[in-house]
Amino acid sequence: MKISHFAVAGLVAVGLSHATVHFPFPQNLDYGNANAATLTDKATAATQLQTAFDYYYTTFYRENGDYACIRADPGDNQCFSEGIGYGMLMMVYFSNNEKNYQAEFDKLWALYKAAEDKNGLMNWKIGNADPTQVWGEYAATDAEVDVAAALIMASYQFGDETYLSEAKTLLQNVRTYEFETNGLHKPGDNWNDKKNPSYISPAYYYLFAAVDTDGAEFWNTTAMDANYALLEANSASHTTGLFDNWTNASGADLESMYGYDASRTPWRLGQAWYWFSDSRAQALLQKMGTWASTQSASNVAGSISVSGTMGADHNNTFVATVMTSLSASTAFQSKLDEYWNETVSTTNSDANLKYFQKSMEILNGLLVSGNMPNFASGALPVSISKAPKALSSAVVMQGKQLNLKVSGAAQVKLFNLTGHEVWNTHVAAGTSTVSLSKIPNGVYMVQIRSGEKSEMHKIRVQ
Repeated sequence: MKISHFAVAGLVAVGLSHATVHFPFPQNLDYGNANAATLTDKATAATQLQTAFDYYYTTFYRENGDYACIRADPGDNQCFSEGIGYGMLMMVYFSNNEKNYQAEFDKLWALYKAAEDKNGLMNWKIGNADPTQVWGEYAATDAEVDVAAALIMASYQFGDETYLSEAKTLLQNVRTYEFETNGLHKPGDNWNDKKNPSYISPAYYYLFAAVDTDGAEFWNTTAMDANYALLEANSASHTTGLFDNWTNASGADLESMYGYDASRTPWRLGQAWYWFSDSRAQALLQKMGTWASTQSASNVAGSISVSGTMGADHNNTFVATVMTSLSASTAFQSKLDEYWNETVSTTNSDANLKYFQKSMEILNGLLVSGNMPNFASGALPVSISKAPKALSSAVVMQGKQLNLKVSGAAQVKLFNLTGHEVWNTHVAAGTSTVSLSKIPNGVYMVQIRSGEKSEMHKIRVQ
């Protein structure tokens, strides 16, 4: 699959380097994927998500000096490595110019590093945000992939390349200790008797290949193909397209339940579909989404048998994650909105105020509302953008009029902040004025290219 906008996000990141953060929440994007459904009322969803995150932050985020963790539940002293990953992602995606969560991100990352096992991976359960209190030894792969992805996104959000070098070191350990040589994931670095579909993260593998360059072929092909094969085999055995909590290495069911483990699978596939228009991710989501579209969101309750029989727990682990399968097609638009409205209407139940349920509500909500974009847009290192400008041009915005002055005939392209092209034109040498009346208000990057020379300018359309 060819990604044509690799270089733009790196240029965007440096072009906006004077800002507190480079991609402030909310963004409310459509991801540039015309076939994918996102929420209709993104502005309202962003407000609802901010409220949910504020509760999450005050209830589950816990500091202990230079360290921080995400509590397992309100008042609980257990901290899981998966929570570190969820927390780091949230700190990246909820940061804006009023509240930057980089300090909290760094404390979560500090605990991860201080609580590493012998393989350079975090022990899966820590007490009291204290790295010396190891309550569960060895690592869990789902945590590592989220932490690595959060580090990559942080490098673009906060403009610090140190996160990329740290991600590379972490990924080398992940590849060595948490994946088989045939590409299949292991559940952790100290056990491998079964497989977990929700640990498979195709979107992240694209990112990892660009950072862990020694393992690029492994991430792009070996791990991608092996783990997609497992997901496809597991999905194929169910008419609902629901995934099992645990499978064998061939993707055969071990539990036959879409439960708290399996629930993360649509979110991970949704990232691959939104970010990379990945057809394999879409096909898996489409099958599950077709089943989900026949269900009333108010009746969705887990754990759900893979044949579709509902359980007794109507909470956001199941409503919000089944919802994300509906991202597969714009034909599911109204159902996607229905599921989100149900998620919000049940968000204050006792079950939904627990750590895992709240995590699923927020992470899936961020994704389907257009607020979890791929900041890397192909994961090229930030340093690619440091080449000096090679074209002399001038750009001035007046409302929705773009005034250009170029020394030669040029192609002009407009990109949103995730690197997707939204408009282009050609101008002659000299001064030109072009209308951007059809472009939504917001911050964009203008690329001006003349022959082999080009440069970028940040503009605000308003």
